[in-house]
Amino acid sequence: MKSYSIENSFLKSSILPKLGGRIDSLIFKPNNKEWVWKDSVKQNKSVSKYSNYDENWQGGWEELFPNDAIEDFNWGKGLDHGELWSADWNVEYHDNSKIHLKTNSLDSGSTFEKIIEISENKLRCEYFADIKFAEYFLFKLHLAIPIEEKIDVICDYKSLNKVESDFGNIINNNQDFFTLTKDSGLYDFGYININNKNLTVKDSLNNSLKLSYGDTNLDYFWIFQTQGGWKNHNVLVLEPASNSKKNLKDAIDENKSLKGPMSFKCFYEVELT
Repeated sequence: MKSYSIENSFLKSSILPKLGGRIDSLIFKPNNKEWVWKDSVKQNKSVSKYSNYDENWQGGWEELFPNDAIEDFNWGKGLDHGELWSADWNVEYHDNSKIHLKTNSLDSGSTFEKIIEISENKLRCEYFADIKFAEYFLFKLHLAIPIEEKIDVICDYKSLNKVESDFGNIINNNQDFFTLTKDSGLYDFGYININNKNLTVKDSLNNSLKLSYGDTNLDYFWIFQTQGGWKNHNVLVLEPASNSKKNLKDAIDENKSLKGPMSFKCFYEVELT
């Protein structure tokens, strides 16, 4: 599986165009800290777009579009976790600090481009898309971070609510959602109303990742996490999203969903220290 690298004196990242164009590794070189979670059992390999996502999740930093839960659209079925994570992206440009990817073979007829670039200790990813269909859709980031011993999520938030009432054992059970300990057995999925579009993840060795995302189109934030309690995974997934809810109907009912056709753009940036 061909990997493309971008690297400077602070960061080294690898990207897999044929596996959803995902970021497969992001290392902060001064202390050799890896910030991308990977399933240690699963190998990097192509997966059918018709596959069950959870059973085939290899890890990495990827994107979901035009849906999360399986949805029906006028143009066809929105498959499990959408169509970007399994898509084969073309490499339009690549050098030591930047890679430009594009896909134009999506079932929805939409086209997506993303530019991943590093500068000193920051990685920035910008998205540009042409949404062809006249329906509501979801775009969401899916940035998987490993839980090694203990990590804290630091953010200014107003509220935290469960995504699924029958999933998880943290929210509504008087457990701390923002301090995560490896193999504690806890897991959950939450919608978070954040006062500003940034947060920091810090580990027990004081390594930190500051995430900033979007001045447009990423107005909502979700966190999925499992401290060994779900499929034995120890992973935190940061999920800035375009819509307020996982199921499109719920987001539409709240008038908090995007609708095509439209030209769509957004970005995220991480700063590592």
